[in-house]
Amino acid sequence: MARPKITPKNQRRQNINILLICDGRTEINYAKYVLNSCVSSKSNTIKIDARKLNSIEAAQKHILICPTSFDAVFFLTDLENTQLSETKINSLITLQNSAKKLSNKRTKWAVFFNYPSIEYWYILHFAERAKSFMNATEAKNFLKQKYSIYEKPMPRNRQEAEIFCAKLESAIINCNNLNTTGHLLPYANRITSHIPLTNPMTEMPNLIDMIKKTKPTNKN
Repeated sequence: MARPKITPKNQRRQNINILLICDGRTEINYAKYVLNSCVSSKSNTIKIDARKLNSIEAAQKHILICPTSFDAVFFLTDLENTQLSETKINSLITLQNSAKKLSNKRTKWAVFFNYPSIEYWYILHFAERAKSFMNATEAKNFLKQKYSIYEKPMPRNRQEAEIFCAKLESAIINCNNLNTTGHLLPYANRITSHIPLTNPMTEMPNLIDMIKKTKPTNKN
């Protein structure tokens, strides 16, 4: 009888661990109940640790005390308003620059945006919407027109997440089909982004794509 083939430890499939730093509970719940369920697969096991942390330094502190070694650290933040203070813009620029400096072959760091809020990404699960929003409240009200039972911070459990999982691909398609030409936010040329910063916009498809492409690294 042939002996079973032994796979070297450094060639075995490993879990991909991602730290996702969010603005609030809604984003954390979406990562926990939707992304962890729908983006991961048996052939590409992804575990997302979603946290509300307020800075690069807080993220680094969490990494130091966490038993998990992260293959990527991503920030997901809402832009919220068409006008931002100089302090806020400079804070976002600093976040972008710090993430760029920290990103390397071992751990990818990146920042992703929604305008005006994560609720715009939720809208795309149920409808196309290329028209502008004044703020996050307006986006939430429009979402409730399309999904009447919505309440922050949904999804709060696996059952509430089912419809978002079922419509995830539709949301990506709706996002890719949007035409927001000529709706650039006033600060769009000052802040680095994966797609143009328009009103509205979401980089959730870009985030999901980068999560899927993240490779496990041997950090022992």
